[in-house]
Amino acid sequence: MRQYGLGRQLWDHLPVKNLRRVRHQVEDVLNARLVMRTDVVEHDDDYVVTAELPGFDKEAITVTYQDNWLTIRAYRSQTDGAGSDDERIIHRERTGRALTRRFHVQGVVKDQIQAHYQAGVLTVNLPKKVRDSAGKIEIQ
Repeated sequence: MRQYGLGRQLWDHLPVKNLRRVRHQVEDVLNARLVMRTDVVEHDDDYVVTAELPGFDKEAITVTYQDNWLTIRAYRSQTDGAGSDDERIIHRERTGRALTRRFHVQGVVKDQIQAHYQAGVLTVNLPKKVRDSAGKIEIQ
């Protein structure tokens, strides 16, 4: 029977996997808020969501609306940076990353949502449902 020192026993009982997972989740949330700065504006007839996504390709961005949640996802792949044989990366901050932001928006006409991406800015228009004013008919 093989015996391990106290360090090994302690390692086996610590929830290291869970701590790593939580750390990555917190980093993802913070990175998404720092990189994908977003405004949500309500108008009388619609909501407008504007998100900054500099450096992302239009094809790498997805927008979904389901169960009153607007979800914006963007993915930027990591380039290896080695353009030639004599290049070496000394420092890297522009890594590949996936960003996700979610916003709870109620009373939206799902079939009429429009999204536009231009110059690093994503704009999503969410038309509001027309509220029935209790059957009241306007007299003209």
